[in-house]
Amino acid sequence: MLLELAGRHPLLRNSPTTRTACDRLVLDARRLLFASPLDLAAAAASAHLHADDGTPTALVLPRSPDVTSYLQRMDLITALPNGTHIEGDLPDETRKDQSLNLLEVTHLRPDTVGRISEQLGRLTLHHLGPRNGRRVCQGIGELIDNAIDHGASTCGAFIAAQAYSGKTTGYRRLEIAVCDTGVGVLDHLRRNPRHRLLSSSAAALERALQRGASGTEDKRGNGLPDLLTSSGATAATRLVLRSGDGLLRAGRHRGRGASVTHSFPTAMVIRGTWSWLRVSYRTKPTCASMN
Repeated sequence: MLLELAGRHPLLRNSPTTRTACDRLVLDARRLLFASPLDLAAAAASAHLHADDGTPTALVLPRSPDVTSYLQRMDLITALPNGTHIEGDLPDETRKDQSLNLLEVTHLRPDTVGRISEQLGRLTLHHLGPRNGRRVCQGIGELIDNAIDHGASTCGAFIAAQAYSGKTTGYRRLEIAVCDTGVGVLDHLRRNPRHRLLSSSAAALERALQRGASGTEDKRGNGLPDLLTSSGATAATRLVLRSGDGLLRAGRHRGRGASVTHSFPTAMVIRGTWSWLRVSYRTKPTCASMN
């Protein structure tokens, strides 16, 4: 399989370019211009899924040295399975502590979830402050819990995050992606008799955003709806979910009561569930800008 990572945020597009006529997974990043946490975490998850099936992986590095350096700094290279073929040259690296600005691509497992949650908590509070940070941490915790509880597999899940200060855009922003390799949303929800008639992954993703929707008969399933509600009270929030051949986009503008949700089938089919969350807060004006 060939998965082309080209342009900006390639895996946030409806149908990224893929081809199946390959005896290995090729992550072709030659034309990659900007990678989001989703691109990084999903690439790692896809590679480990193929490795679990005995299929090797090759990564073709970007033509841009800056983008290659970013992939290296975000630990995508080390997160790929052992034996992955790297085509292209990696630059020399001088690494500085960026734990308050990013979370490198990390294997999310029950034994690593505590450390990851602590780092994300510090990062989020540092950039968003105590009040907004706590709201966003609740949403992040839901994505992590879903990956651990519902996305369990021999390959596990992968997580990555990036915070932006807003100095150039005017918005403090946090992006996080969690990509698991489990059964997927459709099969998970069908375990509950209430949802056994769901016929597509797109419908299952939309059902997952309804209060009370769960793959068990316990009174659960409020996490994803609460994610949009809690963070959207003061932030512009975007959530993208992929599972099977379904894609869901949900958004909530700052301070508005209702969220907008669209789900539809795509040509790209994935095993497991990929989630991407972005919250944006307008930066406070400085004294100089107010004069």
